[in-house]
Amino acid sequence: MAQLDALQALVLSKQLGSFAAAARALGVTRSQISKLIASLEADYGTALFVRSTRAIALTGAGATLHDYAVDLLAISAEAREAMAALRGTVAGPLRVNAPMSFGKLVLAPLLPQFLAQHPKVELRVELNDRLIDPFEHGFDLTLRIAQLPDSSLAARRMCAVPRAIYAAPGYLQAHGVPDSPKALKTHRCLNYAHANTGHVWHLGKGREKANVAVGGPLCSNNGDLLVEAAVAGAGLILQPGFLAARHIAAGRLVPVLPQWQEFPEISLYALYPATRRVPTTVRALVDYLVTALPPAMTAAVP
Repeated sequence: MAQLDALQALVLSKQLGSFAAAARALGVTRSQISKLIASLEADYGTALFVRSTRAIALTGAGATLHDYAVDLLAISAEAREAMAALRGTVAGPLRVNAPMSFGKLVLAPLLPQFLAQHPKVELRVELNDRLIDPFEHGFDLTLRIAQLPDSSLAARRMCAVPRAIYAAPGYLQAHGVPDSPKALKTHRCLNYAHANTGHVWHLGKGREKANVAVGGPLCSNNGDLLVEAAVAGAGLILQPGFLAARHIAAGRLVPVLPQWQEFPEISLYALYPATRRVPTTVRALVDYLVTALPPAMTAAVP
């Protein structure tokens, strides 16, 4: 096991770009990672990394060992999964990445029941809003709300995530209530994006479709920030209902053009490396969430 731990340290250090990042991923100290790499270098009699104050890079020998290490770790994981399957149990580490707001508001309340059903699973959840390749970053499973680009990853649709328009009552009192998608052009619209230019809201109501170019004083890549700005009266937002739910319930936000929603509808997907055998821990969590998420998402919107 010590050899496998060292090989895992090697693979993660290469994938994540530093010993410190590998240490965080494994929940150990940087010095422990350094010792594991040093043990490999002693065993094989050669340097595996070129080290500098800013970065690390594999040597030629390190790159060769890295390729073997990836295969050995995959075989070890498959063997562990096979033995667990023979015992009829789901066990072992499971690293999951999910969006920040979704993770806190929707995913977190569902995890205790999953862990109660599978007490031998060692679950680690990291939250951020970047669309990442789970294999490249050492995750077993990534959850993402998106219209997915073409990918070599396996993807399973979990549930729909409707996005609709909301605003604070005070904003609507001051600026009027839009009576059609076209009227949004005259309103202050807060956009989910990385740049505050060229925003188009794609909306649908049954067979009717509307693509509206909108503008406003604020854009952000964080939905919570936009929701809080809307609550303060800064403008209209087009966001998932689960983000706005608590403010709708308290009367701080109200739906605008409630029959219109974003089109095409986006969904939540589970992404995982496309291997010949999906780990039982990944399969168990995905199967659980496929059942648990739809009612949780529905309950989140008043």
